[in-house]
Amino acid sequence: MNNRVNQAILIFAIVIVIVWNYMRYVSTKRIEKYEMDKTEILNHISSSSKLDSVLVMTAAAKLTEDEGIIQEAYNLAESENRESLLGLFEDL
Repeated sequence: MNNRVNQAILIFAIVIVIVWNYMRYVSTKRIEKYEMDKTEILNHISSSSKLDSVLVMTAAAKLTEDEGIIQEAYNLAESENRESLLGLFEDL
């Protein structure tokens, strides 16, 4: 009986460590996704099938401090207006 409890605890601990490592890996990849420079965001805007408005807004915030431009980038990404969005980022 004592041996079965030890095996169960060991298996439970291994599962917890695997889940913890997976969660850490996924959160790191999510952070890397939002670290784009100007050329990468221009490629994302021109080639992506669906625009990620938060990603576009974050990229605009890294390029400028003007809240109006950041909000405009978010609004253009939400409305899928790629031409205006490309012009906005090329001017930054």
